[in-house]
Amino acid sequence: MELYDISLRRAGPSVTDRLVAARHLDALGVAFVDGGRPDRRFYHRAAVELRLRTATLTASGRPEDLTALLAAETTAVAVVVQGHGFSVLREAVHQLVRAGRRVVVEARDFFDGWLIDPEHALEVVRTAAEAGADTVVLHDTAGALWPDQIGEIVESVAETGVPLGFGCPDDGGSAAKQLFAADAGAGLVQGSYAVVRGGLDRAVSPLPCPRLEQTVSAQKAIGGVR
Repeated sequence: MELYDISLRRAGPSVTDRLVAARHLDALGVAFVDGGRPDRRFYHRAAVELRLRTATLTASGRPEDLTALLAAETTAVAVVVQGHGFSVLREAVHQLVRAGRRVVVEARDFFDGWLIDPEHALEVVRTAAEAGADTVVLHDTAGALWPDQIGEIVESVAETGVPLGFGCPDDGGSAAKQLFAADAGAGLVQGSYAVVRGGLDRAVSPLPCPRLEQTVSAQKAIGGVR
């Protein structure tokens, strides 16, 4: 199981703080550090200054941000889809893959969509995979389902054979939902494993992961970034 950190999507931290936070997240062992929307200044400095050992820096945005996502020049890109048509999703993924990017598709409101029309929700997953996406992250955006319901749905979607991830809001039940999703077949778990407020205040690991067993000592070592 791989961890995908979205802490840097939060508004507020300076470019310098975000770069420092990315280095600390890399040291904690996450697989992906999402730098957020394709801010030209941040990704330009990241290309020059960041030398990550474990993590892959990822730019994220919607299909309409395609030009900016390509300009960010990260090796991985997350395409966040919510209410987009299949053709828009397919074309965005195709272009990113042709440009040599590793693509993660984040399907927002997936579980709400599943409850309304499971076949349509599955078509989103299939379309992303057929277009060349490496992983489709099923996002419990509303956060209304119980952990066991999450597990049941992820298990059903996993039957497609498409590599899956799982994401949800950082609320009190997120750890349980992540565990159920991982047990049901999600190989990538998305969350805020660091909370960034003008720097990296603290780091938490809601899931058992050998690379993050020393998180408590890491918290003390990291402190606040000034």
